[in-house]
Parts: sequence; structure tokens; C-alpha cells
Amino acid sequence: MYSGRTTTTISAPSSAPIDLNAAGKPDWRELAPLIALTLLLLLPAGAGGALMVANWPREYMTGWSALGLGLGAALAIGSSLFFKTLSHELMRSVRSYNDRVEMWNDAVLDKYVEGTGEITAHQINEWSYSEQDMRQVMNAVMWLIITQPKSLSIEKLTRGPLMLSVDHRSFKLMDMTYDGATSFLNLLTRAGVISGRGPRTAGTIAILDSRQAAMKILSEASRNPAMFGSDGDGN
Repeated sequence: MYSGRTTTTISAPSSAPIDLNAAGKPDWRELAPLIALTLLLLLPAGAGGALMVANWPREYMTGWSALGLGLGAALAIGSSLFFKTLSHELMRSVRSYNDRVEMWNDAVLDKYVEGTGEITAHQINEWSYSEQDMRQVMNAVMWLIITQPKSLSIEKLTRGPLMLSVDHRSFKLMDMTYDGATSFLNLLTRAGVISGRGPRTAGTIAILDSRQAAMKILSEASRNPAMFGSDGDGN
């Protein structure tokens, strides 16, 4: 039976770093006064235009006509400039939000197409040694045959995970609990791989033939009655 934990990592397109439904979205309650002000600017612009028409010189220009013409032009031009600025700002706020949402949707769609619409799950299992599962026994035996330590103890086995070094890289095989380490050492003793082991003595490991030693250990492990109650998944 397995003991340990399973870590599952799901790979999928990430969500937007900001809430697109809130950040930068036009708030019509705030835009309504600006829209009203923009429309009100049409009134002084129209009044300025009317003042220019009324004072436009026909035969000769008086001082009052010139003053009215200048005032009308200033009013019409100034109101038109403010109208253009406010209307441009209103359009920019709405357009920039829509463009940002569209760009993000395109990016998510490209990521979806790139991954063919699939969500990938990476499952990593970290198991502790159990003599009830032959695969765990085989991993422990492989570690023993490759590393070939001179002696083993419960303290040494439980100090850290069993590591396997390959091409200057270390790989974790499994963890050893106190019960698991005791079980593994007893298995090695029964298989004759450890000699001289006692209550306060770790004993020595004698492996003359790696293949023969491995077969002895696996043969002894297969005698465990609990092994016959496990299925292919180690349950």
C-alpha cells in the first residue's frame, strides 16, 4: 500500500492580471456629467456664431460691430475647442477599454489554439517506502546496489530521502520513515545481505554478486503475505 502525497499542477491560460470588468471600464454615471457639459458647449458655440452673423460687416463696420464680431468669434472658437477636447476624451476612454479587452481576448485565444484547447495536469508522487509494494522494494534495492554503502542504520536511512546520483545530478527516489527503515533492514538481514546486525550493531553489507543479491532481496520480499493483497496500483 502506498503512503505519501500527490501534488497535481494544472497548466492553463492564466486569467487577466486585472479585473477587466472594473479596471478602466467606462462608468456612465461619471461620464454623464461630461456628456451633458459637452452638449451644453454647443449652446455658447451657437450663440457665438449667431453673434458673428449679426455683426458681420455689410457696407461699413462700426466699433460695436467689430466688438460683437470679435466676441462672437472668441465665443464660437473657444466653445468649439472645449467641445472637441471633451468629446475626444470621452471617445478615448471608451475606445481604450474596448481595445484592451479585445487584445486580451486575442492573447487568450492564441494561447488556447497553441495548446489545442487542452488543460495539462502534471502529477508528481512522493512516496514513502513500504514493503507491501514491490515497486518500492525494487527502487530501494536499486539504490542499494548502485550506492553500495558499507553499512546501514535506521538513523542513516531516515536522515533524508534516498538519492540517486546520475551524471552529477541527484534524483530523489523515496523517503524512509522509521517503520520503513526498520522493515527494509530486516528484509536485508533475512536475505543475507547484512551480516552481524544486532540491537546496537548496524552490521555490514556484503554484496559479491549484485544480481544474485537483488534476486535474494526481491524473493524474500515476495514472501510477505501483504504483498498478495496489493493490486497493480499498490493499493
